[in-house]
Amino acid sequence: MDYMDAEWRPAGKGWGAQRGRKYPFARLRQAWRKMTRAERRRTMRILRESAAFLACIVVAVGLPGWVEYIL
Repeated sequence: MDYMDAEWRPAGKGWGAQRGRKYPFARLRQAWRKMTRAERRRTMRILRESAAFLACIVVAVGLPGWVEYIL
């Protein structure tokens, strides 16, 4: 019996189909390059505001512990 029998091989395209991708964020980079300057600025502003919001949450959660440590 041949080891490349149909029952033995995995279904689907397999690992060979994934060789075209060079790095995990290729599609994101393509989308970024297709954006207009206004869309890029809007996206960066949203990211900046989101990072500031998450930083506020981290500080609000971590601050009580630090206050207790200092006192």
